[in-house]
Amino acid sequence: MFKNKFVLFFLVIAIAGILFYSLRGTEDYIATISEKRNEYAQNLTNEKDSPIANLSDFTGFKYFEPNVDYRIEAEFKGTSDSGKSLILMTDSTQTEFKKAGEATFLLNGENYTVSLFDEGKIYLLPFRDLTSGKETYGGGRYINIEKDKLVGDKIEIDFNNAHNFYCAYNESYICPIPPKENFIKAEIKVGEKVYK
Repeated sequence: MFKNKFVLFFLVIAIAGILFYSLRGTEDYIATISEKRNEYAQNLTNEKDSPIANLSDFTGFKYFEPNVDYRIEAEFKGTSDSGKSLILMTDSTQTEFKKAGEATFLLNGENYTVSLFDEGKIYLLPFRDLTSGKETYGGGRYINIEKDKLVGDKIEIDFNNAHNFYCAYNESYICPIPPKENFIKAEIKVGEKVYK
């Protein structure tokens, strides 16, 4: 009898500990995302030629709630050549981007492969998904991925860090149109929403 009570007590303590640490981890993650969003807002507000500087109707950035399930570990395969890609821009011109490689990941039971581009200190992931033109900007969104998120052949992609291109706020800006391979046929309800 005593032995059964001890085992039951130990089990309750173990479950409580697991719940405490898993919830604490989620709270820490949400706090980190909120901090990054505040930093992004400050940087964009203070930026010279900011796309939001002269918007009379701008009341702030709108986001989906953070969801840790959209922080994904992907397989990364770098390009073996110079990796230059021509990307169509919103003014119908084409601009050359240096392709860094491809990332393959599982999302909602489906495999996707997207192109990442080398922007010097970061990788750029421009993408569209099934929320584009509805809850998010029709021209797509982007994620800046720090290069230290690539470890060996694994790279962390966190869709909670997705933002609108500048042309979402001001049509005079010229932005890249995500290439067709970066259209993700899923609703990615994290990151920034359309601002209007």
